[in-house]
Amino acid sequence: MWRAVVLQALLDAAGLGRSINPSWPEWKHEQVKREAIEWLLGGGSDFREVCDAATIPEEAVVIFAKRLAKGDVEAKKSLIEWRDTFAKQGRKLTDDMEVEQEPDVSDEIF
Repeated sequence: MWRAVVLQALLDAAGLGRSINPSWPEWKHEQVKREAIEWLLGGGSDFREVCDAATIPEEAVVIFAKRLAKGDVEAKKSLIEWRDTFAKQGRKLTDDMEVEQEPDVSDEIF
């Protein structure tokens, strides 16, 4: 679950989280993007706790978030791949009703 929180924050920071609320006005999407970047780069204790619970090194998330904030196309591609892999794992869990160990994603996208 905590990896989903990190993933959603990264998607929002990259401007790729629009599908959740596509009817929002543009200013609202920009606000969500700005707040996600602030959360990812702000170094707050809740960010550190989420990364720890997600078993993703916070330093790697910060470096990756900086790339997204700069508009790095390769970082966005990697993020989309992670999102799609994450979605497939979720479908497999519900299809098989098995709990599988999550792979270490820090090597995959960061």
